[in-house]
Amino acid sequence: MGTEPGTTNSSGSGGSGTRQGTGDGGRKRDSWHTTSPGTNGTRDEPADASSEPHGTATATNGSSAKGTTETAQILAPGGKERNMVVALTGERRRETWSQKAEFLLAVIGFAVDLGNVWRFPYICYQNGGGAFLIPYCIMLLFGGLPLFYMELALGQFHRCGCLSIWKRICPALKGVGYAICLIDIYMGMYYNTIIGWAVYYLFASFSSELPWTKCGNPWNTENCSPVTGRLNETLTTTTTTVASTLVSTMTSTSAAGVTLVASALGNTTMATTNPHYYYHEQHPLSSTLPTMMSNVTTSTVAAMAGVVGKVAGPALSSPAREFFERQVLEQYKSNGLDFMGPVKPSLALCVFGVFVLVYFSLWKGVRSAGKVVWVTALAPYVVLLILLARGVTLPGAAEGIRYYLTPQWDKLNNSRVWIDAASQIFFSLGPGFGTLLALSSYNKFNNNCYRDALLTSSINCLTSFLAGFVIFSVLGYMAQVQNKSIEEVGLEGPGLVFIVYPEAIAMMKGSVFWSIIFFLMLITLGLDSTFGGLEAMITALCDEYPRTIGRRRELFVLILLGLIYICALPTMTYGGVYLVNFLNVYGPGLAILFVVFVEAAGVFWFYGVENFSADIEQMLGKKPSLFWRICWKYISPTFLFCILIFSLLGYEEMLGEEYEYPEWSVAAGWALTLSSVLCIPTYVIYKFLKSPGKCNDRLRRTFKPEPLIPTAIPGQLYSGTAV
Repeated sequence: MGTEPGTTNSSGSGGSGTRQGTGDGGRKRDSWHTTSPGTNGTRDEPADASSEPHGTATATNGSSAKGTTETAQILAPGGKERNMVVALTGERRRETWSQKAEFLLAVIGFAVDLGNVWRFPYICYQNGGGAFLIPYCIMLLFGGLPLFYMELALGQFHRCGCLSIWKRICPALKGVGYAICLIDIYMGMYYNTIIGWAVYYLFASFSSELPWTKCGNPWNTENCSPVTGRLNETLTTTTTTVASTLVSTMTSTSAAGVTLVASALGNTTMATTNPHYYYHEQHPLSSTLPTMMSNVTTSTVAAMAGVVGKVAGPALSSPAREFFERQVLEQYKSNGLDFMGPVKPSLALCVFGVFVLVYFSLWKGVRSAGKVVWVTALAPYVVLLILLARGVTLPGAAEGIRYYLTPQWDKLNNSRVWIDAASQIFFSLGPGFGTLLALSSYNKFNNNCYRDALLTSSINCLTSFLAGFVIFSVLGYMAQVQNKSIEEVGLEGPGLVFIVYPEAIAMMKGSVFWSIIFFLMLITLGLDSTFGGLEAMITALCDEYPRTIGRRRELFVLILLGLIYICALPTMTYGGVYLVNFLNVYGPGLAILFVVFVEAAGVFWFYGVENFSADIEQMLGKKPSLFWRICWKYISPTFLFCILIFSLLGYEEMLGEEYEYPEWSVAAGWALTLSSVLCIPTYVIYKFLKSPGKCNDRLRRTFKPEPLIPTAIPGQLYSGTAV
């Protein structure tokens, strides 16, 4: 795949401390030499003799060898030769992406996920429509994009995952890597289950008629009513009941009562549903009503209003909602988290199929994932454009798009809008999950990661914006069909893509085709996102333990996914939907914000923005501009801290209102959050206690990058755990 400037081979595993400086003014680092940043962001002298300045080394066995250790001779500053043990990693050279496009597609596929479809459009509408794009773009520029750029640059420079990288930045914060691995496991437990729901819908779509089109199926209840017939049925029943009630109470009513009933039912409705109640000559009620209602009282009017409210009966339910809740999930068979019931076999089989697809996408690393992303990253755009072309031709689509884009400038004065914008851009771009680190670690050293960051983040945001047109054109159609406002039709989250949108599809011509491509889109959107999350953990562990795990990647991935699937089985029970929401909030939802804040602090404050900028200069030939350095040092950490605080204060809203979680589950949820968060202070204490020397020496060693061990391959450094 060619060689990189300053390196012997492009697949070398060494990152920092292995390459000569590039460009004018670039720092020059001798082979097998690294300098360490102090806790104040300045570079100190090497920690020990293994990284002596200006030292040179020659492996006794040449440039490549097989085995585990070798002896190398190093010329110390005093001219004396000394021997040291060298780790041989020639058997496992780091791969690189076979094409630049594969890396870009992998990053885009990870960033563009289900949230772009089911969350951004609703958040945009709810927070001011077109006006929301102002805080959204500001938060992208000052908060999300700098963190996105940071992770791409870190991974590409150091060429390792979220565990080994901390030895080169701030060893005390290696717990951040372990926290990320736990968070990725929690995500794998519930995110793949959501993809499994889409797989269930996909198979159900292969029929002559979509099963959620009509009522009368075994899973439907008496309250089921098709969307197209629900309005007339309701008004007919209401009109008949109210009319019969009025006949028995007319002696004490007046013209004001007539006005009340007319406004409640509507003259046009009475004419279309029961015309003979409308014309004067066809029913005695018309001629006697003025006389019978001469003496109305306020209490009588109130009583009549109560009658009108009571005759509505139980709330009606759409076939699409009952299909999702009673056929796909069968959540009525559970009692929430207190009793979730047994695993549903058909759902477990669908999720198992998802895990199989994930395995064969990850088992060979970038060789397999690089081929899969051509489908999983590009297919959603093809489907989105097809759905957009269909959506804008639907009646009412223009009204829906108008609701989506109409600016509500007064909402910009609400702080909640800015917090929602910050949260949306953060979770959309996905810094902190270790995925960007892992994907960029397979890049060539001099790849222009700055341009990649601008390109991929822009595509992600534009995709969210495009999805808004797709969703709201259909919501406008639904609102017109149901004679409702869009506020009453629209939902966010799974309810949007598993209830509202399928309901709209069922009313279209060629509904089977539209359903198949829609759920194919959801599956591909979810797959490349779950690839990314799991690849972050796999890359981290393979880099940290190259001999026990790295050489047996296929077996390790198989065991890992098997264990995650077993742990995810409770999400496939009848009450699994409650657990999915629970894991989403308490697994990554809150913990990742704290983890990314600590990660940013470690890179920008402990390692230092100047050192980080110098690393980028070594790769790209020039330092980042003053804007990026200010964002990294001040604005981005503040951005993360504000999101963290507001998320902690409003975590109950994240759980939703449809189901009240028991008190014991809230305590269990915080324990789940702390299980990953506590990895960070626990490792700091462990590292401090393990370090030799006095207290001050321990602190210095704890927060100072460790020297890297040279390998028998020139230009490579070994930073993993030798087990």
